[in-house]
Amino acid sequence: GTLTGLADLIEQVGAGGVRLTAHQKLVILDVPEEAVPQLRADLEELGLSTAPGDFRRSTIACTGIEFCKLAIVETKDTAAAAAAELDRRLSDRPLPTPLTLHVNGCPNSCARIQTADIGLKGQVVLVDGEQVPGFQVHLGGGLASADRDEAGLGRTVRGLKVAATEVADYVERVSSRWVAERAPGETFAAWAHRAEEDALR
Repeated sequence: GTLTGLADLIEQVGAGGVRLTAHQKLVILDVPEEAVPQLRADLEELGLSTAPGDFRRSTIACTGIEFCKLAIVETKDTAAAAAAELDRRLSDRPLPTPLTLHVNGCPNSCARIQTADIGLKGQVVLVDGEQVPGFQVHLGGGLASADRDEAGLGRTVRGLKVAATEVADYVERVSSRWVAERAPGETFAAWAHRAEEDALR
């Protein structure tokens, strides 16, 4: 598997070990400088990119229905597919700043949906009268940091839900509206909290 392959690579290059981050990333420690190019290439073959697109870099998901008895919907594959599709679609028109996309399979928020630019809370939604896996949408959450003044929970819009199969379409639509309507330098979070509800759908 991926982790076994990663362990083999760490041993091969003589790295000091690996750490997991709170943002579902890996940090490989003490890699000899001469081994970095080959390690990067080998990591790509494992599916662990050292130069991911903006959405792949800033998307996280909880375990989801595959391994969690509380989850209502699948999360990991949905998040990965949406991030890959968004990076493909927006490759020629990158956003002013990357957006965080957090995908959670139930209301418990293990993926911290309320503090993401776009947080998705798993639930069954109605599409054309049929129940399908989907998400309630939270917009404009965030934590204060060196490059971000805002800190606060995401905004919910009554009835704003998206089917799991439509996540990439929705994120592309709402992020494009932000780009079109934002004031100079305005963050997604600031825009999402002031925007008219129709702009967020």
